[in-house]
Amino acid sequence: PRHSSESEFELSYRLRRRAWGRGLATEGARALVQLSFTELNISRIFAGTMAVNAASRRVMEKSGLRLARLHDCADTSIAGSERGEVEYEILKTHWESSSFPWAQSARIASSMIA
Repeated sequence: PRHSSESEFELSYRLRRRAWGRGLATEGARALVQLSFTELNISRIFAGTMAVNAASRRVMEKSGLRLARLHDCADTSIAGSERGEVEYEILKTHWESSSFPWAQSARIASSMIA
């Protein structure tokens, strides 16, 4: 684990430009969040990106992650580095709440599997 003694995963994705804007990153991220919490007993998922990367931040938000921390950007040669980096997270206890309609059917289905 990167930040704690709890079981946690880092969510990461990279798509070819022609796949951008089609919902693929969100679909994949949601599936990994669901699998991590229902099958792998992970307690926390985190992801990071540059603060200026609005599209990646939106994928994280649509997948249930929330802004947790701000960091200085280590590589100052990258455009936008002066705005820093962001870290998003979601905890299993938060995901298990009814806050995520897209996850509700997954929780119901997983409770029916022996």
